[in-house]
Amino acid sequence: MSTAVCRILCIPTFNAVPPFSATVAASRLAVCVAAVFAAAFGGAAAAPAEDLEACFKAQGEAAIAACTAAITSKKHQGAELATAHIVRGNAYYSKGDYDGATRDYDEAVQLNPKNSVAFYNRGNVYNRLGQYDDAIENYDRAIELRPDYANAFNNRCSAYTAKGAYDRAIEDCSRAIALDATRANFFVSRGNAYGKKHDYDRAMSDYDGAIRLDANNVSAYLGRCSVFIDKANYGNAIESCDQALKRQPNNPSARNNRCWARAILGGPPEQLKQALDDCDEALRLRPNDPYAFDSRGFVYLKMGNFEKAIADYDQSIFLGRERAGSLYGRGIAKLKKGDADGGNKDIMAATKKRPDVAEEYRGYGVQP
Repeated sequence: MSTAVCRILCIPTFNAVPPFSATVAASRLAVCVAAVFAAAFGGAAAAPAEDLEACFKAQGEAAIAACTAAITSKKHQGAELATAHIVRGNAYYSKGDYDGATRDYDEAVQLNPKNSVAFYNRGNVYNRLGQYDDAIENYDRAIELRPDYANAFNNRCSAYTAKGAYDRAIEDCSRAIALDATRANFFVSRGNAYGKKHDYDRAMSDYDGAIRLDANNVSAYLGRCSVFIDKANYGNAIESCDQALKRQPNNPSARNNRCWARAILGGPPEQLKQALDDCDEALRLRPNDPYAFDSRGFVYLKMGNFEKAIADYDQSIFLGRERAGSLYGRGIAKLKKGDADGGNKDIMAATKKRPDVAEEYRGYGVQP
C-alpha cells in the first residue's frame, strides 16, 4: 500500500519492455551463427546446415520442431549443437515452458561452456522464476565470458533489486548504461532500484531519461506512476498511468495503480466508480493478482460496501500474504460491520507488522 513500486510488481515491468529478452538474444544469435557458418564452411557447407538455418529462422512451435529435428539428426556437435539448444530454449522460454528452456540451456552450457548467451538466458529463466541467487550466478558467468555484456549487467541489476540489494543493483545498472546509454530499459531498471531505496528524485530522473529515449516506454510511465503514488501526488500518478494505458490499454499494472490512486483521491461517487472499473479490469487481465484484490478491497471500503471489501481482502491475503495494509483494511471493514473482535484482531496484527499503518490509512481518509 505505502510501497507503490511493489504494488505494480516491478518484475512484470518486463511485460512492457522485457529486460529478460531471450527472444532478442535469439534473433541476434541467429545472425551471428549464420555469419560464422558462412565464414567457416563457405557455400559448399550450406546444404548440411539447412536444418540449422530453419531452426534459427523459425519462431514458436515451428522453432521447437525445426530445432528438435536438427538436434536429433546427429549431424551437429559442439558449438553448432549448443546454439540449436539455445534457440530451442528461447522458443520454450517465450511460451512460458521454463523447464524446457532450462533443460536446453543446461545442455548448451555442457556442449559449449564458453557461450555467454547460454548462461545469460539461463539466468533469465531463474530471474523469471524468482530464483535470484541462481540468476545472479549465471549472469556472473555470462559477464566473465563477455565483460561488455550490457544486457547481463541490466538483468543482474533487476535480480539484485528483487533481493533488496539496491546499491549493488544500481552499480550494475549504471555499468549497463555506461556500456550502452541508448537503451531506455536500462534507465527503467535503475529507476526501479532507486525507487525501492525511496530515492524518488533519482528514480524519476531515470524514468524521465527512459522516456526521452523511448517516448512509448510503458515501463517508464509505470515507474513514474509508482513514484508519484509514493510521494502522495495522486493526480500526477493518474496522469502517468493514463500515458501507460494510452500506449498499452491492456496493462494490468497500470489499471491497478490508477485504481489505487483514484480510490485514495476519493471525491464524488463517479471517481470511486472509475476506480472500481479500473480494478475490475485489472483483475480481468490478471485474475490472481493479490495486489489488485487489495486495491479493489480498498475501493469497496471507501464505498461503504464492507462485505465486498472483506471478501477482496480475504482473497488478497489468500493469494499473497498477510500484508499489513490488507489486514488493516479488512479490520476496518469488520469493525464497520459490527465485528469488533475480528476487526480489532486484524488491526492488531497489521500494527504488529507495520506500526505506522494506522497513520498511513488516516492519510487515505480511513480510520476506525
